[in-house]
Amino acid sequence: MIQDELIRVAWERFINHRQIEAGSIRTEIVRSWLRCEQQGVDYRSGGSSVIVNGKELEALLARNAEIIDASRPFMHNLYELMKNSGFAVILVDRDGFVIEVIGDSVVLESHRGIQYVNGVKWTEDLVGTTAISLVLLGSGPIQVSGYEHYCQKHQDWACSAAPLTDAAGNLLGVLSVTGRTENVHCHTLGMVVSAAAAINNYLAVKKTQQELEQTASIHSTIVNKVSDGLLMIDAKGIVTFVNPTGAKILNINAAEALGKHISTLVDFRPVVLRVLETGQGYTDKEFVIETKRGILHFIKSAIPLKNSKGELEGVIDIFREIKRIRQLVTKMVGATAQFSFEDIVGNSPAMKECVRLAKIAANSAATVLIQGESGTGKELIAQAIHNASLRSEGPFIAINCGALPRNLVESELFGYEDGAFTGAKQGGRPGKFELAHGGTIFLDEIGEMPLDIQVKLLRVLQEKRITRVGGHRSLEIDVRVIAATNRDVADEVKEGNFRHDLYYRLNVLPIYVPPLRERLEDIPPLIDYLLKKMCHQLDVDDKHFSDDALARIMAHEWPGNVRELENVVERAVNICENIEIGSDYLPRTVGEKSETTGWSQLSLRDAEKKIIKETLHNTRGNISHAAKLLGIGRNTLYSKLRDYAITVPKENEMFTN
Repeated sequence: MIQDELIRVAWERFINHRQIEAGSIRTEIVRSWLRCEQQGVDYRSGGSSVIVNGKELEALLARNAEIIDASRPFMHNLYELMKNSGFAVILVDRDGFVIEVIGDSVVLESHRGIQYVNGVKWTEDLVGTTAISLVLLGSGPIQVSGYEHYCQKHQDWACSAAPLTDAAGNLLGVLSVTGRTENVHCHTLGMVVSAAAAINNYLAVKKTQQELEQTASIHSTIVNKVSDGLLMIDAKGIVTFVNPTGAKILNINAAEALGKHISTLVDFRPVVLRVLETGQGYTDKEFVIETKRGILHFIKSAIPLKNSKGELEGVIDIFREIKRIRQLVTKMVGATAQFSFEDIVGNSPAMKECVRLAKIAANSAATVLIQGESGTGKELIAQAIHNASLRSEGPFIAINCGALPRNLVESELFGYEDGAFTGAKQGGRPGKFELAHGGTIFLDEIGEMPLDIQVKLLRVLQEKRITRVGGHRSLEIDVRVIAATNRDVADEVKEGNFRHDLYYRLNVLPIYVPPLRERLEDIPPLIDYLLKKMCHQLDVDDKHFSDDALARIMAHEWPGNVRELENVVERAVNICENIEIGSDYLPRTVGEKSETTGWSQLSLRDAEKKIIKETLHNTRGNISHAAKLLGIGRNTLYSKLRDYAITVPKENEMFTN
């Protein structure tokens, strides 16, 4: 009581004279009084002027729902210890708003004058010195009693408060017990601190549990959603886990598989059991397994699980279907078709017929043979067919048969097994036909393919299966074949350079791509297209050719076809700085006519007619030989013979067929 009297005297001296006797009042109380004075707090009051209600109160309580739910049981326990003793238990959030109040009706009614209700803000600048306001300011657990309160309306009360914090020590709220000064015990603050500690522990445990559940959920999502199969077995071969992808690949029920031996679930001897026998795992190893429902082709990894003593406790088996690996490979190497029919430039009758046949081929699954001179755009036609077909989502694999060394053609096309030949990559390698599974393989320069490989290609086309070099197991493939050549394959068959049975198998839908000299009317739109393309790539203004440059271009025979024209246009755009490209920027050979031939005054039509006649004369009327020298197909030559009314000696049997 003497101490209370000393505090009363000190408070009155401070209020009336702004004086504090050293040592008479706790430092944190003095500092609070000074702040209250500076902030203009009315010492005769004690009620807060800030209170939220309605939707604001609902939002406040919703925002603090977690801490309210965690604290409520402990608040009730604390209240039970002091029930009917004139106490109230108050919970305040980190911003100082009251969010939960539990107490005797008598004490709550007596507090109505200072608004001890949900939604009221209980901070020092509003209600003066209190245990709650000091804890909010970081004082730690504290008890404030009687005249230690700055405001008179609080001086009949004593309050004990302790902070609620997270694991990092950040303030979450304040727990407080308030009662009349005559009822407060020295152990009240200890009970509040204990309850606050219990709440803090509960919140920490709950957060840890939430984090563990979140981590487990993430792990479960990853394992269940990955496109790889995942299987776990114990040391006895009993399945302890299988993800949905793995169950689908193995054709088993994931839930029913748990607790069963792996060998009872599949209709083949599981490879993973070998790991249990040897204790040795492997990474990205290829397996081809025969089952009752067909061939399972995997890339597998097996990870042995061992305890601290090195004893084998189980195996994690990760497996991927080979078709997924193929898809990844084709994406990484860019095995896709870039061009469509919209990219084909030309309105000449010959080009229209070519496109018409190509569109028919796109709607068919039959093999296609594209014939035409080098540089005419045979691969462009092949890509357009692929992109307009039902296989457009699959890979487009192009391979130049003429560019492959003879001894590597078979392994490139059909792949090879480990150790198939000297220098073979360890583990073997799939061939282009395997990589093209589900899509299209474009065999360019098919006429260059060796006869022995032609035999194997014919078998693949007939059986839809391939066997790797050095292997014995055949693999089923689903591939559409488009072949192309600049040779007259029919003549090659007659001369014994190409198998007739393969020719008939390939030539189901023949397409002829005309050379540029047979479609001169397509040159102007081709030039426009190429100029725009090159200027865009170089990021320069659009350019155009002068009239004299165009005349030279139109007079040229273009033995290199569209590829040669593209090179000429690209060169001109790069070296000419002007908008108009003059003839000086064209290669000297473009449009040049030899003065020694006596043809300088001939039109292009007359010159072509003269060349055909001379070639037929030199070949003694051999159509096939003449067509080869002219670089055109026999059908084209026949068409030109009719067009130019060129007669051929009847005694040549080639013309009587």
